Amino acid sequence: MGEQKVVIIKPVLWRQAGFTLFLVVVAAFFSMVSYLGVFLSWLGTIVFFLLGLLNLLDQIFEWSRLKINQDGYSYRGWWRKQHYKHEEIECFSSEIYANRPLILVNLRKKALKLRGLDDKPIAFPCSFGRPVEDVLKTLQDNLDKTPRALV
Repeated sequence: MGEQKVVIIKPVLWRQAGFTLFLVVVAAFFSMVSYLGVFLSWLGTIVFFLLGLLNLLDQIFEWSRLKINQDGYSYRGWWRKQHYKHEEIECFSSEIYANRPLILVNLRKKALKLRGLDDKPIAFPCSFGRPVEDVLKTLQDNLDKTPRALV
């Protein structure tokens, strides 16, 4: 049997580490602020410390990632999950949104109908701090165009 190729795109380490450090500093700030009141200071400390801890665990265990394998494209972030099979995808493109490039996935007509979606590209924010052009090239290069039936 042929070797299965798996590509994983993870968040840029220095950006995620910087965000974790920011959250911990904000938690330390709330622990020292007394003019908000004891309850709000403790609440802010706990909330931002937990967010910093979750972000650190995300770096260690790589919960947020884009995985490309023979099954398709599986994007997993903190707030959303998206999975597209190779045979559902027509192509990937990019568009300027809020003055920044955004990756879009264009699904085939039948896939749009099966998913009950409009005939519009779907935002696929999977660059994780990497240059959009590089990620877009990786997505396009790994799209398996082998004809398959869409179930």
